[in-house]
Amino acid sequence: MPELSLVYPDGTTGCKVLGTAPLIVGRDASCDLAIDDPSASRRHVKFILTSDGYCVEDLGSKNGTLVNDVISQSHKLTDGDHVLIGSTLAVYHDGSTGSIQTVIVDDEGTAGQATRYASRERVLNLSEQRLRMIYELSSRLTTLQDKQVLLEDAMSICFEMLHFERGAIAIKRAGHRTVDWPVVRNLRGNEGELKISGSLLRRAIEQGERAIFTDADPASIDPTVSMVQQGIRSAMCVPMVHNDEILGVIYGDRIHSSVTYSEEDIDFLAGIAQQVSIGVINSRLVAEQERMVRVNQDIQLARKIQTGLFPQSLPSNEKFKVAALNEPGQHVSGDYYDVIETSDGLIWCLVADVTGEGVAASLLTANLQAAVRMTIVADSHPSELLQRWNNLIYRNTDATKFITCILLAIDLSNRTVTCASAGHFGPVIMKDNDKPPTELAMEPCFPLGVVEDTTFPPTTFEIGDGPVKLLLYSDGVVEAMDEKTQPFGEDRMMSSLSEHLDRPTPEIVKALRKEISQFVGAAKQSDDITILAIEIP
Repeated sequence: MPELSLVYPDGTTGCKVLGTAPLIVGRDASCDLAIDDPSASRRHVKFILTSDGYCVEDLGSKNGTLVNDVISQSHKLTDGDHVLIGSTLAVYHDGSTGSIQTVIVDDEGTAGQATRYASRERVLNLSEQRLRMIYELSSRLTTLQDKQVLLEDAMSICFEMLHFERGAIAIKRAGHRTVDWPVVRNLRGNEGELKISGSLLRRAIEQGERAIFTDADPASIDPTVSMVQQGIRSAMCVPMVHNDEILGVIYGDRIHSSVTYSEEDIDFLAGIAQQVSIGVINSRLVAEQERMVRVNQDIQLARKIQTGLFPQSLPSNEKFKVAALNEPGQHVSGDYYDVIETSDGLIWCLVADVTGEGVAASLLTANLQAAVRMTIVADSHPSELLQRWNNLIYRNTDATKFITCILLAIDLSNRTVTCASAGHFGPVIMKDNDKPPTELAMEPCFPLGVVEDTTFPPTTFEIGDGPVKLLLYSDGVVEAMDEKTQPFGEDRMMSSLSEHLDRPTPEIVKALRKEISQFVGAAKQSDDITILAIEIP
């Protein structure tokens, strides 16, 4: 029959058979399966049989339901699916593989037995022969390999060298008090259950203690009688520890043999556990490295896609010339620039800066680019466009995400520029070679996405006769910091522009970027840097 293997927040486990009637799980006593889990809702989930098989449905829980680590409202279950209900883990088994191997944590499991504990600080006391065995096992258990393969091999070693009759390895779940049991061997009983002491498990997981227990008086009890009455003749439980982190436990017992475990046996098992711990950490590092490789590949792909969002070519003719630069503070940028010519003869230029850096910012940048390309058409107006983009971003992002933006509409026919700003720097105007550059003062406004239905007053100025250059930039230019956390600043930027007023726009951009790099030195780039330079002869 299909069933759920359950791991509760305190580490205890259980099993629930699924029938044709729906099974409601939650904290409320009226639920079909009531769980003592503060992070679960009163009526958290429902397991229900449909024509396609069993499904799990979230019942509007406060913390949501995770199926295989993904939040889900409804999910068709397949064998082995993990359902996290608060801090309670339910693993679905469809019953196709026969009896389920489970570990039952039971505080009555050691009744009538003498248990001895040793702290994690106690030095291992091993014979020369067993020390040699640990040495020989070291490379076998610490080499880079799949974690499941490692744990299966470790269990085989325990059965071979310590003559376990039953055994299990538990791995502590990251960020939880619960454990998973990836390896369970030689289970007995009608339902394939292995019962171990809850106090034994807790002291190993929480305090790092190792424990050995035996029959209260093994000399006076017949082994067969002991097996029937007590179930376990002798058992050991040791933590797997790396530095100060407890990774899990190794448990093994004997239910037939009259030979009980000795103090040296548990020290030997603890030595094996130390080697397994190193192997688990190595497996974790390999998995993390593989994850980082995949992440880097995804980031490189995201950067490639994002690069395609920027203009593939910039205008360069006798009437209008543009040069631009974008360098992300991380692998992908939260900055965006664009240059668009519309059929009414206007040339639109903009620079935008999404709050934050990295992938999240770049995704919002992509959304802005789509809006820009769809809405900038003939007869558009900068203020109206910023209002449309603002409302779109406000409705589709949370309050922590916003975008500063400067938008220019350049009319070459009458040599005027109309611009509007959403919390961004005004354009720097470089008109006469004998006068310093000046930044156009813009009326203060909210960034895009902060306040719905806000306005962005326009500013119009005449270019007049003679050549003029305009510079748009993101805050990564003036906020670039050196090793003493001193910012590059607006004064240095203006000084750099003053020195190169008579040079073409590509050289102005290149010179400014070079001076920023020289100022920053070995300090890490803290933000995206975007520069857009426009020249009108």
